[in-house]
Amino acid sequence: KISLPSMHLRAIGAAFCSLGAPDASDAPRPIIPFNSFAHQSSFRDGFEIQPAPGGKGMGAFSTVIIAKGATLGEYTGEVLTRKEVEARYWGTRKENKHDRKWRKSRCQRKQGISGDYLFDMGNDLFIDGEDADVSSWCRFANHADELNDEGEDDVACNVEVRRRLSWDEDEQQQLRLFLVALKEIEPGTEICYDYGGEYW
Repeated sequence: KISLPSMHLRAIGAAFCSLGAPDASDAPRPIIPFNSFAHQSSFRDGFEIQPAPGGKGMGAFSTVIIAKGATLGEYTGEVLTRKEVEARYWGTRKENKHDRKWRKSRCQRKQGISGDYLFDMGNDLFIDGEDADVSSWCRFANHADELNDEGEDDVACNVEVRRRLSWDEDEQQQLRLFLVALKEIEPGTEICYDYGGEYW
């Protein structure tokens, strides 16, 4: 467990809280507590969260052998509407009191507000995996190209994102995201997928 002086934590919190308007992409990443849902779900599902190579920040690493085609986990988070995303991340709509309350909560809990963890689910709905208190370990899966520099696929992305329909207890249809293995994954391997051209 890494612990930083409380002064450092306050400085990070102040940086996020002083952002005000969206466009926090250059802000320092928040420190994700080990008791967060994101970390706890990794232990449950057989993954370890640790620093990733290449300056990618934290990454998710398998602790067990994973078979090709296996579902590794669900990418969960806060479900936001397009209007909420426009106000909270894109800055194309004025924030209302609910948006300000959301931002204040994120700042108080030292959660990020970069918008880097959004998945467009269609129908003007997004899954926001940035808040580690409500998102799964899948938020730590980093980007890798489909092919490595030599054109081989054995050192590149090893999972893909798949959308699946399900129904909740009220028989309402939901579209959900899952990470699925493209090949057998050995213990100690970083979990990576291709973020796609829209991300960059």
